[in-house]
Amino acid sequence: MAESEVVGARALREFVTGERNTYRRVFLVDADAPMTAVLDAAGAQDAVLLPEGEELPAATAALFRYRGRLAESGDEMLLGETAVELQDYVAAAFVQLVGPTVVAVLDTPGWKAFLDDVHLARRTGVFPSALLDPRVVLAERSALESPRAIDIPNAIRVHADGAFTVGMRGEVVGHVMDTPERLAEPVARGARLGGAPSIDELTASDPGRDATVRYLRAIDLLRMLRNANGVRVAGFGWSLIDDDGADAEPLASDPFLLDAAEGFVLADVDSRRRRALSLLTAVVVEATQTSSGPELAVERIARRLAVPASDAGRLCEDAIGALGISFGVSTAGAEAAR
Repeated sequence: MAESEVVGARALREFVTGERNTYRRVFLVDADAPMTAVLDAAGAQDAVLLPEGEELPAATAALFRYRGRLAESGDEMLLGETAVELQDYVAAAFVQLVGPTVVAVLDTPGWKAFLDDVHLARRTGVFPSALLDPRVVLAERSALESPRAIDIPNAIRVHADGAFTVGMRGEVVGHVMDTPERLAEPVARGARLGGAPSIDELTASDPGRDATVRYLRAIDLLRMLRNANGVRVAGFGWSLIDDDGADAEPLASDPFLLDAAEGFVLADVDSRRRRALSLLTAVVVEATQTSSGPELAVERIARRLAVPASDAGRLCEDAIGALGISFGVSTAGAEAAR
């Protein structure tokens, strides 16, 4: 694969997910869109994905050519010889994946299916097989994680009439020739989620924002593991402590407690670090992450391990300090909302 294809694919990934890595902004210019106006607006820290065609004018942005399109389910875009396919979230579970694939929620049934999958994974530990495939990229990832976050759009699609949207199928927020200044105006990331439920629904309790982010990070974790067969993830259909005392769920950013073939493991998605745990330490981790404060955590640890409260408190403090875990987020609001 040519280096330009690799770099172009990285730019496309940033456009699709909304996650900033290499570029400040990535523009996807549709066929017959006003290319010159886009190149005038793009700067040295930007990337522009352009349809193959006429010779390119001089530009300060990084430019990449593509063939095909990426708008409707089944579409295919080629960067050199690298093909990327777009699949609807619902259809992705039933089609054979043959290469790099963008899975996007394109309509209301898709959003319902996505939220249903969050619930199902939390109850049973069963995750959508398509999202576990390393060839799959979930579209609008940054907006799903933080729909209320306000920032300058870093993924902009310019349509044939010059109108531009945030994200692949998000809201129209301006016109590249009539209102180019809109390109620099902050908007909510949720504007990328065309056809989605309201932001209030996406961030409501159960599954809620934290639970949705935790779900997406659990998928990242399972993709990270070389062999996830038989691995159980705490909070997703499995709990080490069944005492009905939990009043919280782990912070979205906390490491995951796993029951794997080699025993109990604490896995951090960000650092990609895994630590083997004894049963005692695993109990302390789960009690801490699923308790909203120290008093409840200590009480549950003392009862489960049959140790004095003073010892339980010390174990809790040691785990927080050494393992980077935290007390959980209270589920009281979620229970009240049901």
